Amino acid sequence: MSIPTLFTYTVPKDFANKSIEAFLLEQGYTKSLLSALKRVHFFEEEIEHYGIEKNGQWAFTVDHLAEGDCLSVYLPPEEENSAPPYDFPLDIVYEDRDILLLNKPAGLPCHPSPGHFEKTLAGAVVFYQMQNSSASSFVCHFIHRLDLDTSGLILLAKNRLAASILNKDMKEGRIQRSYLAFCQGNPEFSLGHVPGFRRVHESEKEEFDYAFAISAPIARVEEEKMLRTVDFQKGQEALSYFNVLNYFPNNNYSLLQLQLATGRTHQIRVHLSYLSCPLLGDSLYGNEESIVSQNIGLSRQALHSYSISFTHPIGKEKMFFKRELPPDLSLLLQ
Repeated sequence: MSIPTLFTYTVPKDFANKSIEAFLLEQGYTKSLLSALKRVHFFEEEIEHYGIEKNGQWAFTVDHLAEGDCLSVYLPPEEENSAPPYDFPLDIVYEDRDILLLNKPAGLPCHPSPGHFEKTLAGAVVFYQMQNSSASSFVCHFIHRLDLDTSGLILLAKNRLAASILNKDMKEGRIQRSYLAFCQGNPEFSLGHVPGFRRVHESEKEEFDYAFAISAPIARVEEEKMLRTVDFQKGQEALSYFNVLNYFPNNNYSLLQLQLATGRTHQIRVHLSYLSCPLLGDSLYGNEESIVSQNIGLSRQALHSYSISFTHPIGKEKMFFKRELPPDLSLLLQ
């Protein structure tokens, strides 16, 4: 068994006379994590350890705290692999004990799936972790996902505590991501003609500093596993913001920067197709003109995860990263 990951805390005045459980829940632990801590018991350099220790002594979640107490938590590793190990080089943007930020190439799926079981980004992370640590197995927690043919930044948590905190931040909108995309035509030309497509209100610009918004619910197409569509009766709420950074009239396509307020499957692809401005190279939602991609040889959808900002789940520092367009999409700027 791999050695558990140690987290240490000094109890502040606000939690004096409160339980260890109350304190740990406030730090982002879940009930299931607290339950897992009760089963931790191991030796390290002949020293006996338990899942929760207060001032160096075994403690229970119901025990009460005093200001200044030192709380040690030993988070157990997950004893399985999230994917078959895959020897594939990772483009690491940032890494520490708790998180891993990668620049994903197009053409590599995030998770195993039918037809893509062995060669995945999850498998590449498992291989990397097993090669570079004492871990005999590894589970990577994707905080968000990218489609097979989407490139760019993707954030992972390396332990269950970081995953718990970041997943909550994602759900509550505290992780901000933006995308760069090339689409057929110019979406501005559809303004006033497509339900749900509007200019951004001034009240929204403090959080989303974009010119345009698409508010159009998305639903799965019946009897189709992957295909989604805008459906104002049956769809789930979906809201996308974007700016037109450049319009190339000679080739009739635009460069957009987008940010999502919701996280529906294929949201950008569906919303742009709904505006009759599908992504260049998108074989699922495009049309003949957009798929040909202006004869430049583009072999995938022109979508790139460009930037991400978030608060570190453990250190609590603000973090921001960006990655420019990869070479195949940079050609479109010419």
